[in-house]
Formats: sequence, structure tokens, C-alpha cells
Amino acid sequence: MMKVSVEETLAASNVTTALTTGPYLIYSEVLEGARRPRAFLEVVQEDFSLIGKDGNTIQVLKASQLSASQVSEATMLASGMSSADKTLSAVSLSVPDVIYSAVQLSDILKEDYSSIELTRLHLRNMGNAVMEYLDALVYTALAACTTVTHSVTTLDEVGVTNAMAKLENANWSVEGGRITPFLIVAPEAKALLLQDSTFVSTERYTTFEIANMVRGEIGKYCGCRVITTSYLDGKIYCFIVMPPNTGNGPVVLLAWKRPLQVKEEREEKYGYTYICTTIRANVAVVQADGVCRITQSTTP
Repeated sequence: MMKVSVEETLAASNVTTALTTGPYLIYSEVLEGARRPRAFLEVVQEDFSLIGKDGNTIQVLKASQLSASQVSEATMLASGMSSADKTLSAVSLSVPDVIYSAVQLSDILKEDYSSIELTRLHLRNMGNAVMEYLDALVYTALAACTTVTHSVTTLDEVGVTNAMAKLENANWSVEGGRITPFLIVAPEAKALLLQDSTFVSTERYTTFEIANMVRGEIGKYCGCRVITTSYLDGKIYCFIVMPPNTGNGPVVLLAWKRPLQVKEEREEKYGYTYICTTIRANVAVVQADGVCRITQSTTP
């Protein structure tokens, strides 16, 4: 697991460079724009049991399934019924590293631009930075899954339904709409799915459903909840992930050792305050047969 360094040293001169020659009036809010959605964090189940405990590793035990057989009366009287044991294996999830984002704010900067809430501006963005990095760790874990895979040229309804069939053959089934798998795709892939003539064929829907579909309010595709993230732009993979409410336990586990913390250190010699936002968390796929990794030969 790598740690992210989003260090920033902002001086008053940087702000002056961004502004036109005075006199000027600064708008009341500094615009940061949009960060990418943290779509992958929506599919995990969080575990906080490592917080405040010795060590930084949690073991998730997995057991094999038992099978049944039949025996005749004569055989049972002669040799009885045979017994079988479940076998146990473990998935290890360690949280060794710190994920952090750090900045330093000089006294001169805060004095020259006191109307800008520079500390709040940085704190919000630092928190987003570490969580965005954690979101990318979930992608890395999903991309390593090779138990259930499917390949398509371009993702369409046929590709999604065939991928779901492979999950069902691995015994991860959707029962009566109670369980909704996650379908994680790039924005372009989502657009192609919605433009698929098979999906939008009107004879498949009631009048009410057609009206909602046009407004984009159904929110499901082939029984999956569609989640879009720009992180998949240009990547060959998209994913179907089973949710943790199937009754079979979590598929993707997010273990926390340290929740988000903010600390600051004052450097009088240099006239600045150093602020660091940290978390300790890591992700593992604990049931790989609950993830279908879809490979697209034409990347979105």
C-alpha cells in the first residue's frame, strides 16, 4: 500500500500572481471546482475493530460449504454415515501505512488575505484528497480480481446480463429485487448503456416507467445500481460488485486503524503553521467470487 503526499506550500505571492493588478475586490468564495466522485467507496463494508487494538492486521475467515449424500439402510447398518469437515482459509487485511495530505500556511499569507478562510479552504480539500486516494485503493483491489471475469468489445445490455449470469453461476444471485448489485462504469460507458436500443425499447416498460426513464430516475440497469466515476475513464475495466446485504457477508472490506485526524504544528522560526490530515485504512476483496471484472477491448 502506497501513501499519498499532497503537500502544498502556498505563499502570498502565489495569490498576488493569480489576481489582476489592483485595486481589486476578491469574490467571497474561492472556487475549487469539482473532484471526482468516490464511487468505489460505496461498495465496501467498513470495519472499525482495529481501532484502539494491538496490531494492524485483521484476519477474515472463510469456510467451505458442506454437501449432503444419501445412504441405504443396509449400508448405514454396516458402516454408518460418513462425516465431512468444513475447511477454513483466511484473508489477511493489513493497515500498515498512513495516508496523508499536508499543507503549510504562512503568517504573511493569512495577514495579506485575511478575508479568505484559508485554513477552512485547505482542510476541506485535504480531507477530500485522502478519501479520494482511499477510493482509488478500492479500484486497485477490484482490478486484481480474476475469479469471475467477462470480456466485451463495448459494454452493452448483453454484456451486463452475461456478466450477471457468471455471478449467478458462482451462486451470487439476485432474489426478487431485494439485492441490488453495483455496476461501476466510466461516464462514456454509462452513456452507451443508456443509448442501447435493447435497453430503451419501449415495449419493455409501462407508461410510468418510460416517463421516469426519460428523466433518468430509474437508477438501475439490468437490475444493477449504476455508479459512475471518471476514475475509469480510459481504463479497460468496469465491475459488478455484490453488496454486503446478501446474507453472505461482505465482498469488499474496508478496515480502519485510524479515522480521519487533523493535527497542526507551529513553526515560529519560519512563520508558518504546518497542518496534516491523516487516515490509516486499507481495502481487501474478501470474497472474490462476488466481483465480476469486465474487460472492455474498446475503452470508454
